[in-house]
Amino acid sequence: MANASENTEDTPALDELSADVAAMDRWYLDYIEAVSPKLMPEPVPFTFTDGDRTMMSLQEMLTHVVTHGGYHRGEIGRILMRIGIAPPWDTFAVHLHHAEPSRRLQVRERVGA
Repeated sequence: MANASENTEDTPALDELSADVAAMDRWYLDYIEAVSPKLMPEPVPFTFTDGDRTMMSLQEMLTHVVTHGGYHRGEIGRILMRIGIAPPWDTFAVHLHHAEPSRRLQVRERVGA
């Protein structure tokens, strides 16, 4: 049976959401450490929230979870461009260079730039 919504009825407070995300992250890390590599290609049947049924291997599911946020971020950028708004240039690499500007200097010194 499909869920009535793909979102929660109430928006949790930021501290509650943060704790839930940390717990979920811990669950995934514990799972990866415990799961047998032999099980990774095994298909698992499941039902999407819209009611469609399908199968994915554990490896495919974990890959989906890891890349899922990037998909949505890219979709938001595409939508912004279609309505004439240039999204900010804030990729992970840009974040690293802002957080640790010495990284660029180290590379310049290594390559002689």
